[in-house]
Formats: sequence, C-alpha cells, structure tokens
Amino acid sequence: MGHDLFQGRKSIHVSLEKNTHFELRTRLFKHNISMQEIFDECAKQIVEDTRFGKNIIESIVKRKLQDALEGRPKRSNNRGSFNEIDSESLYTMINSDKED
Repeated sequence: MGHDLFQGRKSIHVSLEKNTHFELRTRLFKHNISMQEIFDECAKQIVEDTRFGKNIIESIVKRKLQDALEGRPKRSNNRGSFNEIDSESLYTMINSDKED
C-alpha cells in the first residue's frame, strides 16, 4: 500500500465567489499561507469554541436572519433552509455569548 499524506483527513469542496476567491488568494499569498491552512485553522477555531470561532458562526446566523427578515432569497446550499432551524436552538445560539 502507498503512503497516504492525508491519512486521517477529510477532504471538502468549497465554492467561493470569484472576487472573494481572488482577494483571499492574494492576501494569503502575501503571507505564504495556503487556502488549506486557512480553512483548517478556521475549522479548528470553531471546533475549539474560541471567540473567533463563535464570531464566525454568529456573523453567519445574523446574516441569514437579516436575509430572512428582508425577504432575500437564501444562498444555495445542500442543507435545510434557515426556516427549518429550530427557533429555540437559534435563540440559544444567539444568546449563548451573553452567558459567557
């Protein structure tokens, strides 16, 4: 059997807007950081429940809530729609910061 460099890793596919992809690639290039490294670090911050990780999640939840309130179409994904989120879970998520 050959040596698997990514043993114990899970691969994902991420779709970004072209301008976002370009700007991200440019900024990371300036610091000699790969997209793999940045997404891996973001995922770790979320999993480790750091302030940065919480801020990312809260930002997305707030944007989705605002989009829903303003009647904007949801962004395409393969998951359930924002409206399918349990309202009690959403309330808990948004207010969990206040309890820390």
